[in-house]
Amino acid sequence: MEKIEILLEKLDNRIPSSLAKRIDTLDDLQEKLEVSGEDYEKNPTNDNRDSYNEVIEYVEKMELGIIKDLEALLEKRKSEQLAKEQKANEPATPPASTEAPAETPQAKSEEKKEEKKDGSGVLTLVIGGVLLIASFGAINYFRKQ
Repeated sequence: MEKIEILLEKLDNRIPSSLAKRIDTLDDLQEKLEVSGEDYEKNPTNDNRDSYNEVIEYVEKMELGIIKDLEALLEKRKSEQLAKEQKANEPATPPASTEAPAETPQAKSEEKKEEKKDGSGVLTLVIGGVLLIASFGAINYFRKQ
């Protein structure tokens, strides 16, 4: 649990909610482990020992899984931070010259086609939906009359 706490400090306690729930579950299981250990000390039978060992194994597996996930999250955040730093350290692009390169009419038309393609799919769906609703409305209107 100490390693988990260290990793949480390195992550500034900012973790996904699913991982936080798993850590809470681990805390609950460790409490149950203590109770199971006390039961075993009070009544050292083979069944209690087996039960106690099963709980220990399960808690250890869960703890290792959480540690792996926290380490992966930490590595991911470190790599994101390095990428941001590298991007910030890149030299700025040189200022554009006052003379614009001569663009061919074909290059301009291709850019316009790409711009049109981006919004045309959504617009088509919206218009189609409106026409469909209007058609059903008109059909219902004329059926009633």
